[in-house]
Amino acid sequence: MVQISVRRQEAQIIINNPGWSLIFGRRKVGKTYMVENFIPHDTYFYVRIDRSVSAKGFVVSEIMDLKILVNGVIDLLTAGKTVVIDEFQRLPLSIIEDISRTHPSGRLILTGSSMKVAKEILGKNSPLLGLLRPFRIDLISSCDLMASLKDVMSSERMIEYGPFLRDPWTIDFFHPTSFVRDIVGMIPFTVPGLIGEAFNEDDREMSMTYGSILSLLGSGHTDYKEIGQILHSRGIVPSPSSSSVLPYIKIMVDMGLLERIPRFRNKKFVYDIPSFPIKAYYYLESRYGLNKAGFSISEIGPALSHIHDIAIEGFISDLFEEVLDGQKEYLKDRNREVDVLITKRAKPILAGEIKWGKVSSGDVTRFLDKVSDLDCRKVFVAKHKFQDNRVEVIGPDDLLNMALEKQRMKMERSEESRY
Repeated sequence: MVQISVRRQEAQIIINNPGWSLIFGRRKVGKTYMVENFIPHDTYFYVRIDRSVSAKGFVVSEIMDLKILVNGVIDLLTAGKTVVIDEFQRLPLSIIEDISRTHPSGRLILTGSSMKVAKEILGKNSPLLGLLRPFRIDLISSCDLMASLKDVMSSERMIEYGPFLRDPWTIDFFHPTSFVRDIVGMIPFTVPGLIGEAFNEDDREMSMTYGSILSLLGSGHTDYKEIGQILHSRGIVPSPSSSSVLPYIKIMVDMGLLERIPRFRNKKFVYDIPSFPIKAYYYLESRYGLNKAGFSISEIGPALSHIHDIAIEGFISDLFEEVLDGQKEYLKDRNREVDVLITKRAKPILAGEIKWGKVSSGDVTRFLDKVSDLDCRKVFVAKHKFQDNRVEVIGPDDLLNMALEKQRMKMERSEESRY
């Protein structure tokens, strides 16, 4: 088994924060691994579903009485220690309130996964409001992932496996000969529970609405007005207007389950599922009913190949967005479809075509025709680099070098911010 360890840029940002921190995000997105391995701390508490607590670096390893937890955390913080409470939202609000009175002593790091973190802990009635800095942890960035994989696999494989590996729960199952087959075989059993865990501690009555929106987005519906109409016809929302679904979409954006992408030269947005394993589940489920019957990789192969190509486009687009410190925008309509468009202050700075199969000179011609009205850098990304004087051609090694250079620059800035 190949060992992969990803050091994420978020870890250094949190380390540089001198005060209390709140780390939140979807389940299995790597919060615990990051905190345990890359953020220095003195004591680590993990709150189980039954509210019992396991502890590392404390006088006891198991805590059943929450009074012991409260007194212990207060003593540690008062002594200037760094304390982590993982899945803290499982604790009663009164416990959080008692601990909050210790502020600003020590460094408290709270991590949480449920919708309560996004909706209540940062709300106006929260005892923690204004006491800590929130950090949302999403998928691993393209740059962080590629920099961590440089000694593990080729740059070409990074691009192909990257859409899977950005979702951290897949890393433990990585094997170079069977990875895609293994993950696709797991998603019908993993993704429903993964999504359900984001809502199962609260909002139970709304879980069907959230799940239905994800299902429609994953199956290719990008227009939220259309989603509202479909859900109304199914009796899931009370009105066919977009206002019936946008509040749910906003919450999932806040949690990192969805991403909001501006439409180019348009005030509207499209929404997408950034996690490829989650998106693949809903896409394949809508076509093959993965939860209703057995399936084979050969049966779903064409559909999987199609959505994988789209995911590679997304991975590379996110890489350009990060490298250029720009904004990814959506430019797809009846007249043209541009794979990558990065803007700054609403002005295009890069337009790109991604072709991971065979490339002809006609492909380059068609791309340049599509973006002829865009005054910006134009790139053609290909699996196998080729020569064409009409356009900047970028191959997998070039993408890796971009990621490594961006990592170097981020590390320099991080060191400077410490002083």
